[in-house]
Amino acid sequence: MATKAPIAASSRTKNAKNTRASSDAGGARRSSGGAPELTLSAEREAELLREAESLGDDTTLFPGKLARRVIWSSRIQLAAERDAADLVRTPFAEGEPTLTREEIRGFREKIELLRVVQSRWQATQQRQERAAAAFVKPAAEAVQIKQSLLRFFDLRFKKSPEGKKRLMAIRAGSGDADLVQDASDLLLLCAEHAEAIHKAPRGEGAAADRLRELSPLLARMLADKKLSLEAVRSRKLRDAAYTLVVNAERRLRAAAEYWYAGTEKMKDYAPFPASRGAYGGGEEEGEEGNESEEAEPEDGASEEGESGDGEAGDDGESP
Repeated sequence: MATKAPIAASSRTKNAKNTRASSDAGGARRSSGGAPELTLSAEREAELLREAESLGDDTTLFPGKLARRVIWSSRIQLAAERDAADLVRTPFAEGEPTLTREEIRGFREKIELLRVVQSRWQATQQRQERAAAAFVKPAAEAVQIKQSLLRFFDLRFKKSPEGKKRLMAIRAGSGDADLVQDASDLLLLCAEHAEAIHKAPRGEGAAADRLRELSPLLARMLADKKLSLEAVRSRKLRDAAYTLVVNAERRLRAAAEYWYAGTEKMKDYAPFPASRGAYGGGEEEGEEGNESEEAEPEDGASEEGESGDGEAGDDGESP
C-alpha cells in the first residue's frame, strides 16, 4: 500500500496542472486569487474609455496572451488590496498623485476593460478575415475574365496607339484594389465595343456580362476586407486599455518596492513574465484556448529589461 502514495500524489499534481491550464485558457474573467467576476456598468465603462482615449498616441502595443495577462494583473491587484494600508502612504515623487484605495480598487475595472475591448477587437478582426477569405474565389474568376478580354482587345487595338495605352494602364497595376479598378475599366471598353464583343467567337460577350456582375460584388467585398475605421478604433482602444493596466501596475509596483523590497511580498508584484515572440505586440493572439502555458519567473523575479518608459512591448513579450 505504501508504494501507491507517490502515484496518488502524482495524479493530484497532474490534475492540478490540468485545472490550471484550463483556467488559464478559458478563465480570462477569473483571477488566480479567486476574486469574483466583475461586470462593468455602462457608465463606468464609458468613463474608462474616455480615460483610455485621453492617452492619444501615448500607448503601449498589446502583445497578446489575454487570459494569462488578466490573471496575472488580477493577482497584483489582490495583493495591492491586501497591502493597501501601506501602499496609500507611499511618498511618490513630487507632481505624481498619491495612491488611493479607490485607485487600487479601480484597477480591477481597468483589467476588465482590457478583456472587453480585446474581445471587440478580435470580433472585428475575424469579420475582416472572413471577408478576405470570401474575396478570393470571385477575385480569381475576375482575373481569368480579365485575361480573356485583354486578349480580345490586344487584337482589336493592334493598330490603335490610343487603345494600346488604355490596355497598358489596365495591366500596370496589381493587387486587389487594382483588380477592382481594372474590372471597371474593362467594362467601359466592353460598353464602347459592345457589338464586337458579343460577336466574338470565344465567349467574350458572356465573359463581359459575368464581369459586370462581379464588379460591384468585388468592390463591396474589398471594402469589407480592408481595415475599417471601426477596426482601427477598436485596436487603438485595446492598446489604450492595455496601457491603463500597465500604468496602474507600475504605480503599484513602485509603491510595493518602497515598502517591501527584498521581502517575500514582492513576489506578488512581479511583472508579467516575458517570453520569446514578436516584440512590441507584432502578433495578435489567437483563440485563448490555443495559448501554450508559460513558465513564471522563479521566486517572482522581475524580467530583465523591464522599464517604465511606456515603449511598445514593455511588460509584455521580449525577443
